[in-house]
Amino acid sequence: MLTNDQIDLIRGSAERMSEASFAATNAFYSNLFKAAPGVRSLFPEDMFEQNEKLWDSIVMVVRSADSFDHIIDALKALGGRHVAYGAQPEHYTLVAEVLVETIATLMAQDWTPDHQSAWEAALNAVCQTMLEGAANVAK
Repeated sequence: MLTNDQIDLIRGSAERMSEASFAATNAFYSNLFKAAPGVRSLFPEDMFEQNEKLWDSIVMVVRSADSFDHIIDALKALGGRHVAYGAQPEHYTLVAEVLVETIATLMAQDWTPDHQSAWEAALNAVCQTMLEGAANVAK
């Protein structure tokens, strides 16, 4: 799935974000709600736990970047749960795009096209797997 170089780029940028994980996830949700105000209603008013859940998911993906097959079932289950939350298939692409944009902003001058490609590849795999889980629940 990902090359060793992509895995290193993802892990390095995630390690850097971990220094301010709450600020990173908070920035993501702020950007998401600006990009798509209609999705705000899918989330709780108090976003503290949601920020933690997002960071935990990022950590899971980063840790498993070299063994993605180990988290396929967890991602499918997560996608299945998102059906009940009201997530639509088009939300997955939006979330991935906003997450990459947020990480790029946080990385500032250290962000490269290779970082962009690595995160897009990883998040595309995550989205596709979660969508499979969502489709299984919707049947």
